[in-house]
Amino acid sequence: MTRAPDLNRRPWPDSTAIRTCAWCEGPLPAAARSDALTCSQRCRQARARFARTVGTAGPACPGSPRRLAYADPPYPGLAHYYRGHPDYAGEVDHAALIRRLYGYDGWALSTSARALSAVLGLCPHGVRIAAWHRGPRPTRSRHPLAAWEPVLYVPARPRDPDGAAVPDSLVHGVTPLTTVPGRVIGTKPPAFARWIFDLLNAQPGDALDDLYPGSGVITRAWHTYTDPSPAAGLDTTTRRTPT
Repeated sequence: MTRAPDLNRRPWPDSTAIRTCAWCEGPLPAAARSDALTCSQRCRQARARFARTVGTAGPACPGSPRRLAYADPPYPGLAHYYRGHPDYAGEVDHAALIRRLYGYDGWALSTSARALSAVLGLCPHGVRIAAWHRGPRPTRSRHPLAAWEPVLYVPARPRDPDGAAVPDSLVHGVTPLTTVPGRVIGTKPPAFARWIFDLLNAQPGDALDDLYPGSGVITRAWHTYTDPSPAAGLDTTTRRTPT
């Protein structure tokens, strides 16, 4: 006699579950190969370029993992640019944000050159300043155009003096990031993300909180940096077709 299957124990396939693209997070075509990670050649190439730029972390240093954070909030006086964003909450309380950052082992905070003196005045002694030279944005101005942005940071651990040196200045121009899903004003390029990880001396096993995720570039870069597997950065959320 054939025994009836136990529906409470056996995970039966769900025909409504669909796979999503590891880059744009849209649905994969029904005819896509079983090992496909992206939905199109454009997404596959964009993802590959991103991964090459970010690279992967080297061997972990001895010691316990560290808690890291990166914050890229609306810069002081510019929060109105994000009024249409679902997370918009007006001007950021930078004093409260910096107090929160000091609860981490290492952190970095982006701001504008104009706001640097005010933001730096809120930081305890010992914070370091790095510079991202992104080039000027074309616009009319009565004053010299800002071509750089400061990054305030506290490394998570000392660097190995015999290791590769990391400059506190990054020269990397910005082009329209049209292939980045969910991009917003001020989206940082992947080269910037890798530079931040190097400034913090991040290692595999560390945990990184992106406090203002925006387009999600920093989180995506962190997954790529700490996980060399082909599916690094893959959003494993299962989406279902509407019923």
